[in-house]
Amino acid sequence: MKYFVFIALTLFSFQSLYAGCGSCKVSKKNVVEVASPVFETSVAKDGSLKGLVLASCGMCNFGMKNQRSCSLAIKVGEEVYSVQGSKIDDHGDSHAKDGFCNAVRVADIDGKVVKGVFKSENFALTKN
Repeated sequence: MKYFVFIALTLFSFQSLYAGCGSCKVSKKNVVEVASPVFETSVAKDGSLKGLVLASCGMCNFGMKNQRSCSLAIKVGEEVYSVQGSKIDDHGDSHAKDGFCNAVRVADIDGKVVKGVFKSENFALTKN
């Protein structure tokens, strides 16, 4: 019985050291760097905001409690702002598979945050 426990523990130790399915031929030498977009993480002191942000339905995906219906919102860092100057259905059917109520998209924006609302001068979705 002692030998069985010893063998089981030994096999278990080797399994945890060499975990994985074994079929992947991963090489740390052939790492490819992927350029990732730089998202805006804060609003300037004057309220101006320009760059890439997450955009979606404020009620469906960003959990905005003050929304009673689907409406366009952006997320900057941890803050979520309603959008004025661009409507949720201006960018396709909001309830489609890739619409704002079902997906979070990346938008290139330009505008100003005034009293907790983003006033959009430019709002364009990036290509997937």
